[in-house]
Amino acid sequence: MPILIKANLTCNFKCDYCYQHPIRQEEMEYDLAAVEATVREQYAEQLKSMEKYNEKLKKEGKPPNRPTVTLHGGEPLVLPIEDIEHFLKLGYELSGKSGIQTNGYNITVDILKMFVKYKTGVGFSIDGPFPLNELRGSGSKANRKKQTRRVLKNLERVLNTEVPTKDPDKKKYLKASVICVLHKKNALGDRREILKHWIKELADKGVQGRINPCCTGNPEIDLTPEEATEAYLDLYNFMSEEGIPYWSPFKDIINNFKGERQVVCVFRTCDPFCTSSATSVLRDGSLGVCLRLYGDGKEYLRLDKSTNMRNNVLRQTDCKDCEWWTYCYGGCTGLSIDWDWRNKDRYCEMYRVLYERIRNNLKMHGIKLAPKRPEKTSKEPDRRTGERSGGDHWDGIIHVDGPNEHHDSNVGVERK
Repeated sequence: MPILIKANLTCNFKCDYCYQHPIRQEEMEYDLAAVEATVREQYAEQLKSMEKYNEKLKKEGKPPNRPTVTLHGGEPLVLPIEDIEHFLKLGYELSGKSGIQTNGYNITVDILKMFVKYKTGVGFSIDGPFPLNELRGSGSKANRKKQTRRVLKNLERVLNTEVPTKDPDKKKYLKASVICVLHKKNALGDRREILKHWIKELADKGVQGRINPCCTGNPEIDLTPEEATEAYLDLYNFMSEEGIPYWSPFKDIINNFKGERQVVCVFRTCDPFCTSSATSVLRDGSLGVCLRLYGDGKEYLRLDKSTNMRNNVLRQTDCKDCEWWTYCYGGCTGLSIDWDWRNKDRYCEMYRVLYERIRNNLKMHGIKLAPKRPEKTSKEPDRRTGERSGGDHWDGIIHVDGPNEHHDSNVGVERK
């Protein structure tokens, strides 16, 4: 699973739908030494737990997996530049690379040099060109428009930043990915057509991404389940027609059907008190769960051992006799109906339609589907390896959202 450095939750943006608002601290206070010590401890613990699995990979002629360390937030690029470098260097020292999830506004020449030096996969959080991105940023709409333009310019700067190679005739560039949140400002009517065009532009540049449904509880922002179903189905059809690969959640559903281990956390078992998809290292060095679960304004510390508690509830209630149960396990815990982890994902119907459509398309093209996984409820998922209750279906220990390894989003393909 990924190790997420969330030492600081302050942010230069005031996005209207941010799920971290209830726990946002205004002061920038964190214990750098304590955070580093916990990251090192967690890395060593996770690496040891992966030994057996890596032996299996070695026998199969595959490279070993290692935990990933990602600088997260809040907005990590509001930190003092020396601390940004400290955390990126820490991730690079441990795993040979680093990662960051950022709104992209504060990227400078010096930051780009750090990304090159520490082999940083850069995840951008942006919902499209303006006005699709109007819920993100701070201040007036005019200010948010300027901020959006700057973020898009910085995305281009990342993509055009060369990294050293052993072969001088072969050029390589920094990798970037996108997390795009779908809501009423970018997923309906003509704006969805703009969104499609933008996704196509990104794909042509080798940028992959993840499309998340917005979930604030505000009906003026969130898509209804019916609107979400229409939007996601339309985007899936568009990407199929254009041959755009590797965007989540579509590729995760495909991987699920093919029996591959690279599947996003939304479609994995999740214990809300010990989230297997993320280990959050908080500002005092303590361990937290996925921050989507802190909606009541309280920070809960992570339990040492995960259980099948949510599975056991959903299997008897909301998800009883559902044909997609061993593919999605009730969806995201943080998006549960009424914010109650005992309920299934509020966008269950949208995922059900996607699963059915994608399965039928795969069958139509003669793609062999993996046998449906039998559920093994007697075995609790290990909190370090993230093994599913289905037994042998993994995400490669770390959180993988595509052919590359990165937290929450894909890193773009290398351009030649």
